[in-house]
Amino acid sequence: MKTLLPAILTTSFILSVSSAHAQNAQTEPEPVAPVEQTIPVERARNAPVFTIYFENDYFGGEDQHYTNGVKLSWVSGDLSEWGQEGWRKGFIESLPFVNKPDRQKNIGVSLGQNIYTPQDTNLAVPDPTDRPYAGWTYLEFSFVSKTDRVMDTVSIQLGIVGPHSYAEDTQRIVHEWINDDVPRGWNSQLKDEPGVNLVFERKWRLYGRTFGKTLGVDFVPHVGASLGNVQTYANAGGMARIGLNLPSDFGVDLIRGGGAVSAPVNDDDPRVSAKRNWSLFVFGGGDGRAVGRDIFLDGNTFRDGPSVDKKNFVGDAYYGIGVILGTWQLTYTEAVRTIEFKGQDDKSYFGSVTLSKTF
Repeated sequence: MKTLLPAILTTSFILSVSSAHAQNAQTEPEPVAPVEQTIPVERARNAPVFTIYFENDYFGGEDQHYTNGVKLSWVSGDLSEWGQEGWRKGFIESLPFVNKPDRQKNIGVSLGQNIYTPQDTNLAVPDPTDRPYAGWTYLEFSFVSKTDRVMDTVSIQLGIVGPHSYAEDTQRIVHEWINDDVPRGWNSQLKDEPGVNLVFERKWRLYGRTFGKTLGVDFVPHVGASLGNVQTYANAGGMARIGLNLPSDFGVDLIRGGGAVSAPVNDDDPRVSAKRNWSLFVFGGGDGRAVGRDIFLDGNTFRDGPSVDKKNFVGDAYYGIGVILGTWQLTYTEAVRTIEFKGQDDKSYFGSVTLSKTF
C-alpha cells in the first residue's frame, strides 16, 4: 500500500494539471490571423472603355509636319482566360509578357489615321528639302496584362501608307469645313505601301500618395519599342499627375503605338467607385525616342520617292488638364515635338483631346 501511494499521488497531479490546461484552452480565445486590407477590383475588372483621340496642329496655331491624328479605341474588361480556343488561344498564349498569372488581361482594338504635311502647303510642287506629304491609316490589336502597379502592352498595327490611306481626302474635307486653304501638293505624297508594326510598352505606377481624403499625386514612367517598316524605335518617358480624386489608371497618352486606353485598375477609380464619381487633375510628362526608321521621313521602303534626312533622337513634352464626371473622362493636352529632320525650321506644336466612356 505504501508503494502504491506515490504513484496514485503522481497520477492525480498529472490529471489535475491536464484538466486545468483544458479549461484554459476552452476559455481563452484563439488568436485571430490579421486580415489583409485590399482595394476591391471587381467593378474595374468588368469595365470596358471606349476612347476617342483627336490631335491637330491647329491647337498650336500652325498647319505643318504632324498635322492631324484621329484614333478610336476600345479595350475590353478582364479576360483572364482570353476567351479564345484553338489557334487563336495558342497565338495569344505565345505572346511574351502578357501571360503572367494573377494579372488582369484585356484585349484592345483601335482604328486610326495620321496625316503629315510639309511646312508650305500652298506649293503645288513641294520643297524637296521639306518633309513629304504622307498618310497612315491602320488597325491596331492590343493585348494588355496588368496589376495595380505594372502594365504590359503588346500591339500589332496593320495598315497602309499612301493614297489609299485616304489622308488627302480627310484633310481636304476638313479644310473645306473650316473654310481654309486646301493643301496643293498631295500629288507628291508617298506611294502606297502596306505597313506592319509590332509594338511593346511597359508602364509602372511607380509612386502614388494621397494627402487628406481627396488630393493625390502619382508618377507613371514607361519604356517601349516598335519594330516595323513604318516606325522602328526605342522609347522611354513618364508622366506625373496631381489633383482631386485621381483615377487609378496608367495615365494620359498621346496617340502612339502601345499607348493603351486609360482603363480603371481598381474600384477606387471615380469612373467605377461607389463613393466618388468625379475628378479634376493636371499632368505633365514626356517621351523620348531613338529612331531607326520613320517612313514619313525616310520615304517608301522599296520604291523611290520623296524623303528627308531624319534626326535619330526625337522627344515630346506635354502638359494638360483632365476631368472625370461619372463614367466620362475628358482631357486636353498641349504638346511640343523636337525637330525631326535636317532643315526643319522649328519644333512642332499640337494639341490633343481625348474623350472616354467607361461602361
